[in-house]
Amino acid sequence: MGAKKRDKIEERDITGLKFFDQLAPLLKRLHQDGCERDRAGNRQLHYDQYCMLMLLYLFNPIVTSLRGIQQASELKNVQRKLKCPRTSLGSLSEATRVFDPERLKEIIAELGDQLQPLAQDKRLSDIKQTITLVDGTLIAALPTIMEASWRKEKKGSGMVKWRLHTHFARVFRERA
Repeated sequence: MGAKKRDKIEERDITGLKFFDQLAPLLKRLHQDGCERDRAGNRQLHYDQYCMLMLLYLFNPIVTSLRGIQQASELKNVQRKLKCPRTSLGSLSEATRVFDPERLKEIIAELGDQLQPLAQDKRLSDIKQTITLVDGTLIAALPTIMEASWRKEKKGSGMVKWRLHTHFARVFRERA
């Protein structure tokens, strides 16, 4: 029995596009990165657009593969909000080798600086230790995420998994 054919992604299936208005200005500085090897001057998928397509993939469960991202890039609402044209599978797979993930560190740090507590929960006032959250994200892995997803779909081997590392440390304050 063959694999079940997936439904085509439609505009109504894509959610969260309003958040891209806040991200686009931060990512804009990446637009020309990776274009130096484009001698013909015909690059259509730029780094900022690629980042937004990856975020679209991460936050929309309907988009499950490289082909799903390519399909989503054909939608008018996605093209309008992400300011990117229809993207080919070749451009998406090449992007993992063209765009430098190190360039994202600065943007991630800026986003981190903008974080503010959502609310002050009074139940937390009973905790006398400092709560520490440690993020184990590997920035260098970002470009290979899609390549791994694509490889799984094409070859049917291996599993693509995401891991979030969280660390809590107890820090005791000395009493005077």
